[in-house]
Amino acid sequence: MHYAFVFEKVAVLVGPWWEPADPPERGARVELRFLADEPHRGSESAAQRVVIDEPLFRADLFDQLDGPPGNLRAAHFHAGFEGVEPLDRQWPARIREDPTGWLTAQLGDLRALLVQSGVEAGNEAWVDADADALRHATDAIITAVETTWATVRADEQVSR
Repeated sequence: MHYAFVFEKVAVLVGPWWEPADPPERGARVELRFLADEPHRGSESAAQRVVIDEPLFRADLFDQLDGPPGNLRAAHFHAGFEGVEPLDRQWPARIREDPTGWLTAQLGDLRALLVQSGVEAGNEAWVDADADALRHATDAIITAVETTWATVRADEQVSR
């Protein structure tokens, strides 16, 4: 299952991921993405499109499959993207020591995430509105990460 938390201009996606590295990696992928600008369609009551677009930031909270579930030895993040391709992996110790605390801190500062990904948002009102909404949604996002971990780790135990 994938989860989408959609705000005014950004969205956070959480879902399972399997990386065919050596050793293989599996866990929860968390992406911060821009929403595409979509023109209003139809009447005031008409359904509107939500198009999730360009990636800004990604946390890959992965276990290595040659270790016990929850080892998070492959946990890393990408501070930004060139187009749709992620920048190099970054490996802060805290991402393995306290992954949900680390992720909460990252998502708690939308403006810093935008700057580190190369986006100049200035004083646009949507940044503060989305930052506030994102902070309020962080507990639900962390629950989605934990649920994803439980699912992929259970699947891995079955396949061993």
